[in-house]
Amino acid sequence: MKFTEFVHKYNKTNNFPFYIVSGSEYFLKKQALMEIKKRFFSEGGVEQGLVEFNGKDTDRNFAGNLTEGNNLKNAGSPTLFYNVIDEVKTAPMFGKHKLIIVENADTFLGRYQDKVLDYLKSPCTVNCLILEVLSIDKRTKLAKAMDGKQGILIECDKLYDRPAPWETRKPEYDSELTKWIVIHAGNFGKIINLKSAFCLLEKTGNNLAIINNQIDALSVYIGNRKEITIADIQNLLGVSHREKLYNLLDAIGMKDTISAVKMAENIFNIGMENEHKNITYDANSIAITIVSSSHRRMRDLWKIMRILDKGGSKKEILEKQYAPRPFVDKFIKQAQNFNEEEMPEKWKYMLEADLLCKTSRLSPTLIIEQLITKLCM
Repeated sequence: MKFTEFVHKYNKTNNFPFYIVSGSEYFLKKQALMEIKKRFFSEGGVEQGLVEFNGKDTDRNFAGNLTEGNNLKNAGSPTLFYNVIDEVKTAPMFGKHKLIIVENADTFLGRYQDKVLDYLKSPCTVNCLILEVLSIDKRTKLAKAMDGKQGILIECDKLYDRPAPWETRKPEYDSELTKWIVIHAGNFGKIINLKSAFCLLEKTGNNLAIINNQIDALSVYIGNRKEITIADIQNLLGVSHREKLYNLLDAIGMKDTISAVKMAENIFNIGMENEHKNITYDANSIAITIVSSSHRRMRDLWKIMRILDKGGSKKEILEKQYAPRPFVDKFIKQAQNFNEEEMPEKWKYMLEADLLCKTSRLSPTLIIEQLITKLCM
């Protein structure tokens, strides 16, 4: 079960005696565990009934008393499984039930999977066991047994920040991550639509912890108002580094030389986000990125131009994926500013600029200004 499906259904289902929380997205796993803990306490669980093991130290001897209320247990090698199962099968001394969590349980699960599967056939219905792992092979008997009858597998993998590759007809703003943002805003008592979520994503990147902090800030910023809008996001967060580059490419596409040169100067002054989501102030790196980005945009515009020249339509452009769906009209308008005869020359200008950035001692800022002027002619 995907994390988003779990969030939708969890409050409408009965508690299960066994959960496996898997995946590489730590923030989602933390959320899933938080939801289960919240329900545990709301239904009669108490602090002493929450027992946590750490499966990282499986090669060390077990140390510490395994009594209810110890809360955090260091997991030792051969006795780990039996200590966990003892906790699960022992009636709670405090509260109505116990919640036993084994974090970093990959080694534990690999070593005792058959025993865990045997336990799942006849689990304790009073207490709840959760195993947190990085991954689990869905072909295993255990994974297949987590069918929603006795247990659930909650998948917390990285969310697509664009429509999945097989979802070719979806707009760019309709992705797993924007849907998560819509759901997560509800935790702050706010609502946000997919387009506004995409705007937020463009400014923050796809780190869930950062997105969470920005939603928190936005919820404070809008006060008693319920909905977070694009205007709110822009007013609070300003224009992102990525958007500044896109705006520059749009200005070149519209052959607006003056605006494009000013935008380029601003990018050199404030830095640019690199492929690792870090801000670089290196003028040469910035210049090379602008040249390569201009090359991609001009290539797309050339392809669109050829479709239009042959009497093609917007539908054909979208099918060939020459422009993102939300921006297709804008790309068509930019393509109409160019003609087939001038494009080879534009290509030559970009190749020259790329070579100058990599081999000459000319100012990168000057190289980009000259390139912009030639592309906008």
